[in-house]
Amino acid sequence: MLRFPVVCFDVGFTLLDERVDAHDLIGEVLQELGLQVEPSLIRDARKATNRWYHQRYHSLDNNDWSSDATIRTLWLEFYQHLFDQIDPTLDHALLGDRLIAHYEQPENWVPFNDVRETLDSLQAKGIRIGIVSDWASSLRPILTYNKLLPYFDFAVISADAGYAKPMTDLYQLAIKRSGVAADQIIHIGDSYYADVLGARAVGMQAALIDRHKRIPKADCPILHDLRDLLQLV
Repeated sequence: MLRFPVVCFDVGFTLLDERVDAHDLIGEVLQELGLQVEPSLIRDARKATNRWYHQRYHSLDNNDWSSDATIRTLWLEFYQHLFDQIDPTLDHALLGDRLIAHYEQPENWVPFNDVRETLDSLQAKGIRIGIVSDWASSLRPILTYNKLLPYFDFAVISADAGYAKPMTDLYQLAIKRSGVAADQIIHIGDSYYADVLGARAVGMQAALIDRHKRIPKADCPILHDLRDLLQLV
């Protein structure tokens, strides 16, 4: 008997990775404008902007991921913050549009090496597979391009649902679509706040994926390879 007849996944940096590293991409976009920027300046700007983002993301009233419009606003503000630190005279809206368009293109995302084998094995066990992801409505074309969409029995995408992680409404939708009780579902993601706490709040089990071994310990299973999930189900 299966311990978890349903497995849900986050997508960004759980199933899919960016094809071009963000640091390199920012440098390329600046070069297109004829600007040569020291890599260390880009790195420092990214660190500061990531701190700004994480503080914003963890605020209790955050709804940035609840629609295509709010997601676009988030990223425009993100890139304004980033490019203001590199050079306040830059056209941050132009640069932001360029980067947003890049990440909306399906070919700019690629599955991690352990994804297809894991999904194949789950299907072979008769496990239903779902998605619970903070993403714009562009996610389905991205999954289709990468030939992943057929693996999933259901997908709960924040921009379509109108709710964002870790809101319980988003996870409740996943329970409803799964057709099983919450405690029969395990959710896998890369964020303790969004994925583990969000899933637990509705009675799901949860595990973290940490391929780079950056998390020393947590009060949930930590997977260094997605295939390790097969030992939990």
